[in-house]
Amino acid sequence: MLILNHPLITPLNLIFATEKTKIQNTLPNDFLILTHSDSTTLLQLAKYCQDNHLNFGVIPANITEAMLLINLGAHYLLTSDLTFARHLQKLAETYLFDAKILLCITQEKQIENAIEYGIDGVIFT
Repeated sequence: MLILNHPLITPLNLIFATEKTKIQNTLPNDFLILTHSDSTTLLQLAKYCQDNHLNFGVIPANITEAMLLINLGAHYLLTSDLTFARHLQKLAETYLFDAKILLCITQEKQIENAIEYGIDGVIFT
């Protein structure tokens, strides 16, 4: 299980990008997370990252969007919704995603929820 951004583990420099210029200004060691309320824009940002060989995570709004993002090279699918994370994890196992499913958490005790449902990992936000 991945445990990312825990205070005792090397912290990540989380960069939430909603536009291309923000992506262009990231450093190689930044943890890039794409987020946008408009699905078309989010997919275009993912395509930009794929074309430029950039590792990125993304916060999908629904299963269809998640599947499209997987095909655009997303490395991580993030969600704070445990039910959605469980559904994504089942799909990841069925379709053998290269991406990891991460449950966004704020407290250590939430790690147990992710473990109980076999989620790939957690990320402290």
